[in-house]
Amino acid sequence: MDGQISWLKEVPLKVNCFIWRAKMGRIPVAVELAKRGVVPENLTCPMCNEFEEDSNHVLVECSYARSVCEGVSKWCNIQLGPLHTVKDVLGYISQWGVCKKRRRIILAIYYGTLWSLWKTRNEMVFKKNRLPPDKVTDIIKSVVYLWVKNRGNNDKLNWASWSHCPLLF
Repeated sequence: MDGQISWLKEVPLKVNCFIWRAKMGRIPVAVELAKRGVVPENLTCPMCNEFEEDSNHVLVECSYARSVCEGVSKWCNIQLGPLHTVKDVLGYISQWGVCKKRRRIILAIYYGTLWSLWKTRNEMVFKKNRLPPDKVTDIIKSVVYLWVKNRGNNDKLNWASWSHCPLLF
């Protein structure tokens, strides 16, 4: 099924819902708003100011998003390769590795990455505040750590090992 995602207990419900909507291209980006008759001032991506803002661009293809994803991939010690859509990212990550526990963690990390990119985009659009990509990567590390530790009942998880590489446990 096209809109199928892994619903993770480690991730807040609003984030799971966002991921589902992003995969279907149904988040309120400029191009989607224009299709519905809500004409934004500008159809250009607020993060790179180069291309039209659609969900795949703002979350995957934008140079800003790629920079954040590179930081996350480096932290996790994985390589994503050339992915162009939210579906590509989720498809690759949902098939990653053989250990189910590690796969759930990497899924939670990339759900957190897409969610953080969306929140960062909104911060730029509504408050004109643009965070550096490495700061967003640090936020992702912290937020997803709290999700996995507290929502996933993972008491043995500690910040020192998580911040070094989240897949070494």
